[in-house]
Amino acid sequence: MKKYRNRLVGYGVMALLLVACSAFTQQKENEMEVAVIVNPANPIEAISLADLRKIFTGEKQSWGSPGPISLFVRGPGAREREVLLSRVLKMNESEYQQYWVRKVYSGEAPRQPLALLSNGMQLEAIRAEKGAIALISVQDIHQGVKVVKIEGRVPGMNGYPLK
Repeated sequence: MKKYRNRLVGYGVMALLLVACSAFTQQKENEMEVAVIVNPANPIEAISLADLRKIFTGEKQSWGSPGPISLFVRGPGAREREVLLSRVLKMNESEYQQYWVRKVYSGEAPRQPLALLSNGMQLEAIRAEKGAIALISVQDIHQGVKVVKIEGRVPGMNGYPLK
């Protein structure tokens, strides 16, 4: 009987460690910064949070020089999408979906932003489209894209708004 009780205590301790590790990992994920990236051919270097909102709400649909803006977002549940919705658009997922259905149905936008399943897919899309823009976890940034300053700050600086 004592052997079984010790085994149960061991399982309990293991379960507590797993829960603690999971909570720590979730906290770290929530603190990760998200960068705004564009194609390197895009002349934009910096943007305000207000202009970023105009872009991702479809109010601004052209860069001017490189042409139309192509919006790429991560799918529902992704950290980058949560940052876009909460920090930039001030919407929840349902409001975002309804917003874009109305926008496309009314003819104000040709289509809603293309939702991609991974940051790797976003990187490829940004590299392929001159007018592309997306939000990506800082840890997933690779060569072939340009990071845009937000409110004069890049990821890692104090006051960077996309955490």
